[in-house]
Amino acid sequence: MKRVGNQPVKVQKKSKADDEARDPIQVYCRIRPVSSYVESPCIKVVSDTELQVYCPPDERGISKEGQFTYKKIFTDYETQEVVFQDLGLPLIEQLLLGKSSLIFAYGISGSGKSYTMTGNQEDGGIVGRCFDVIFNSIRDYQARRFTFKPDKLNGFDVFSMEDAMIFKAEDFKNNVRNPPKTPKRKDGETDRIPFDYKIIDIEQDVAYSVFISYVEIYHNYVYDLLEDVSDGEIRRNSKIIREDATGNMYVHGVNEQEVYNADEAFDWLKKGQLRKRTAPTFLNMDSSRSHTVFTIRVVQAPLDTDGVNIIQDKKYTVVSQLSLVDLAGSERAGKAKTTGQRLQEAGEINKSLSNLKQCLKILYENQSSSNLRNIAEKIPYRTSRLTHLFKSFFEGSGSIRMLICINPLSDYAELLPVLQFGEMSGSVQVKRMTPLRMDLGLTPGRRKVVDIQSVNRIPCVLEENTRGQMEKKKSYDVKENCFSNYLNLGPPLPELVGDDLLDEEKRQELIIALDQRIKKKDELREILINQSNDIRSQLVFLETNFAGAKQEINSLQILRDQDTNKIKQYQNKALLLENEMVSLKRKLESLDSENKRLKSDLNAKENMLNQVSVDKDLLKQKYNTKIVKKQEQLSRDFKDKWKIQENEFEAKLQEKKRKLRHIKNIVESTESIPGHFSRRPVKRTLSDESLNKLEPVVNDAKPTDFKANEQSETVLRHLRSRRSKSCDPHERWIEHKPPVPTPLQTIMQPKMKKRKSVTKLTDAKTVSNNGASKYCLLTQGSNEQGIPEAKLYKADIIQTMGGGAQVVFNDVETLKQDSPLGGSPVKSRIQAYNNEVRAHGGDTDDVQAKCYGIQGGYTPVSRK
Repeated sequence: MKRVGNQPVKVQKKSKADDEARDPIQVYCRIRPVSSYVESPCIKVVSDTELQVYCPPDERGISKEGQFTYKKIFTDYETQEVVFQDLGLPLIEQLLLGKSSLIFAYGISGSGKSYTMTGNQEDGGIVGRCFDVIFNSIRDYQARRFTFKPDKLNGFDVFSMEDAMIFKAEDFKNNVRNPPKTPKRKDGETDRIPFDYKIIDIEQDVAYSVFISYVEIYHNYVYDLLEDVSDGEIRRNSKIIREDATGNMYVHGVNEQEVYNADEAFDWLKKGQLRKRTAPTFLNMDSSRSHTVFTIRVVQAPLDTDGVNIIQDKKYTVVSQLSLVDLAGSERAGKAKTTGQRLQEAGEINKSLSNLKQCLKILYENQSSSNLRNIAEKIPYRTSRLTHLFKSFFEGSGSIRMLICINPLSDYAELLPVLQFGEMSGSVQVKRMTPLRMDLGLTPGRRKVVDIQSVNRIPCVLEENTRGQMEKKKSYDVKENCFSNYLNLGPPLPELVGDDLLDEEKRQELIIALDQRIKKKDELREILINQSNDIRSQLVFLETNFAGAKQEINSLQILRDQDTNKIKQYQNKALLLENEMVSLKRKLESLDSENKRLKSDLNAKENMLNQVSVDKDLLKQKYNTKIVKKQEQLSRDFKDKWKIQENEFEAKLQEKKRKLRHIKNIVESTESIPGHFSRRPVKRTLSDESLNKLEPVVNDAKPTDFKANEQSETVLRHLRSRRSKSCDPHERWIEHKPPVPTPLQTIMQPKMKKRKSVTKLTDAKTVSNNGASKYCLLTQGSNEQGIPEAKLYKADIIQTMGGGAQVVFNDVETLKQDSPLGGSPVKSRIQAYNNEVRAHGGDTDDVQAKCYGIQGGYTPVSRK
């Protein structure tokens, strides 16, 4: 676009980045001017885009520095006009092209944000200069007032010229009854100096209208600053934020005023500023206690093919907006010295600004290449009304620019977060918005083709009063000249006085002039008669044509009514068919869904059956293998047991044979004894090498004492060197012995090379953490015949997954000792021998002595 004005403006050339899908947030920085007598600030401008901040050395001599880069840095000597040309003017061009934009003014309290945005009467800010540039550019292309009206859904309705005139009349009546209150001018306040920039290269075949709205966000509630309330009334009704059909966020029910020039828009701006919440603090005498959002919306609608009227189809209407946000400054309670309500306001302001930082930070992290997460983190737009209102801008509905305002007199700790946030925001990218203007295929430049001097033309745009008066005067002069030329009655009559009538020449001149005028009059009369006849004939012709056309129109109306009835019938039928089709479609969808569900169930059951059959086959195969292995194991065990039992039977048979030989020897020795026993000792006939010597019997012991001693004495005799051979010398054992066992020494003692002996097993860690693989429990007792025996309960120690151990008993080894004379055949033979001795009348003492002799003991001493 071309701009014209007092000073030349730099035209930004399009770069290759314009072809990309995203554009970064452009961040600018402005430094507030300071007095010359103030100490040197902690900020130094390195270049147009780089800024350096440093902290003076503290008590320990440590200083901090930081360098930040922005789109452009405005120093303290650059004016409001320079800031607007670089920051705001390109956004006005985008606004008139149908693109939306957003400007944030961010900084701490007292850094010059409000001055940059609104300015004053002599030196306007960004908002006032936007008004001047917009209305200077669209002055000749503005639509009539009330041609566009808000539809309360973030859109606009388009009305015809007649409707616009009706709305204008109603508005005039309302203004007469309730005249609008204009803000009073303060004493000493001068008129506003307009900004005379103009954008020339804009679309001329459209009609433009400008609407403004002004809201503030206070305590996280949205209030309308332009609503119609009386002075002093408290605005208690907060507005809500909604989303329109295109996904853009807007304030529902906000008052949008249509403005026709820059002065009218500036009056509404001052009216809203008077209602804005401000309060004095220690840092700023007029500190903003809320965030304000001033929105300028430009509505564009194309002209028809004649270039006269506006196309009233709503889908061809283009709405673009420019939101100018003046954020309240962040402040510290200790430095601003705020208490009570002001402290609560500062807390809400800092909270909303913190949420804005968090949203931009998460947006930056989601776009960063170092983000390795597959799912982007959700951005908390709804936490604050500020971020919720501009959610659509962050998601790509328009370009975003941010102005960081800093005060060089601020502390390093206050400046650093602001500068870091600005630099981080410059790395965030938003989607590039494409213009919504639609190509209707109409001839460009159709507005110029229309004759602007045509009287019968009904202008669709506002025309200046002076220009209208000049055109009316010009058309009147043209009509008067045409009428005078057409009604010329001949030469003018000579000027005569009373004495001139006596002069013959002058009388002749007068007679000639009268004759010419009479002839001209007769000619004009004939012309008028002919023209009247022509007009009468034309009227008759028109009347006849009118009657015929009327009849034709009536017949056409009848046909139209018939066609309308048929169309209605067809529409009703089509509606019925559509309803039936919808019902059938629903039934079909339900049947399809049911069919899909049944198929899925069938597939699931088939899969289950297949899985069951597979599991069954696997289980069958598993059990078959187990059965085969078990059979093989049982056959091996049976063979082993059979061999063991066969060996045992063979050993028992050999033992019995040996015992029989001993008994035979005893019997043979007893048969050689005479009827009366001698008192000399009998030699031992049992010469088994495996038997040890028995203790001699006391002479004066009675038979009853002998029997008692024999029954109570259960000690193990005939020590042997036999050991259990069922232990693997390479295994590690845990030998569990009772606390009071019978001393075995080497009798019936399993040989375990690697073992750990315990008397009590109270802790499971003794089994699990010892590294043993075998367990042996030793018990001692006697069987039913009173013969002592020892049992070894053997088990495997199996380590579990949880770090414990499981003891599985798999074997019991019983160890006992028998005497060759303790068997039942020997006892029966001894009893038979004793009975035989008694039958011969022998003494009991001799019998007892014989029994002792048979058993291998010493004969008792004879009684005196």
